[in-house]
Amino acid sequence: GDGMNSLVSALTFGPDGSLYAGGGFHTAGGVTVNYIARWDGMQWHPLGSGRDEHVLALAFGPDGSLYAGNNRGVARWDGAPWSPLGNGLDAGTVYALALDASGTLYAGGSFTAAGGHSTQRIARWDGDAWTGLGSGMNGTVQALAFDSQGNLFGGGAFTTAGGKASAR
Repeated sequence: GDGMNSLVSALTFGPDGSLYAGGGFHTAGGVTVNYIARWDGMQWHPLGSGRDEHVLALAFGPDGSLYAGNNRGVARWDGAPWSPLGNGLDAGTVYALALDASGTLYAGGSFTAAGGHSTQRIARWDGDAWTGLGSGMNGTVQALAFDSQGNLFGGGAFTTAGGKASAR
């Protein structure tokens, strides 16, 4: 198509095979989309009214729900209006999202609170509430991924993870 009018920060494919893009753009292919859009192979489409701010991370859950992270935390799209997850992730930005084999969502970023509790830049959403992972990281988490054994890996601008030396 004609592309976006600004930066694309995140891409993922949906279960329907469509490409989903998030970023700092307001239009995609001339269509108003507000920071997030779906490409069906022919044209761009909005997802409801879009998001309220630059989308930095995207991930699909096993039920087909799309999760988007930004400076306001994480929100879920299931075809209805976007809905925030719990009390949110406070005091920072979400840069990375990943889901484990059971569908549990993990978020990484610069945030220091999750669901009203202190956490250090990494948290887990169990479907009801956010919880931090151990003592977290001492700097921003910018990437998350699971290996085939279910181990979570993180990368970013940190030098310790769980209180142990872990350069980035």
